[in-house]
Amino acid sequence: MEVDIIITIGIAAVLLFTIGQVARGMRSAATHKTLRKAIEQGQVLTPELIERLDMTPAPGLADQRIGLVLVALALALVATGIINPGDDNYRQMFTIALFPLLVGAALLARPWLAKRFSGE
Repeated sequence: MEVDIIITIGIAAVLLFTIGQVARGMRSAATHKTLRKAIEQGQVLTPELIERLDMTPAPGLADQRIGLVLVALALALVATGIINPGDDNYRQMFTIALFPLLVGAALLARPWLAKRFSGE
């Protein structure tokens, strides 16, 4: 059973990473297509617009969203361990749930910690 869980988690991680990369590529292609169309129509691209396109959004909100998903995943793993009967199921699922729980908690606490240690 342990090997099956490890393989499943590995496959899920690879799929999530691949989906994220494809989505980023699609967003980039759509932005480039829009810019190309604007240039073909003769619209002026100001330096401010180009600079805004180059900026990446602040990571705080995305980190909080990922943190919430990881905490929810950990709670689902804990619930799975409780619901499924078995001699050692609950302990194995609690152990597996610790990683997403701690990473999610760290991502959720990051803005608070950054504000606290920056002296604001």
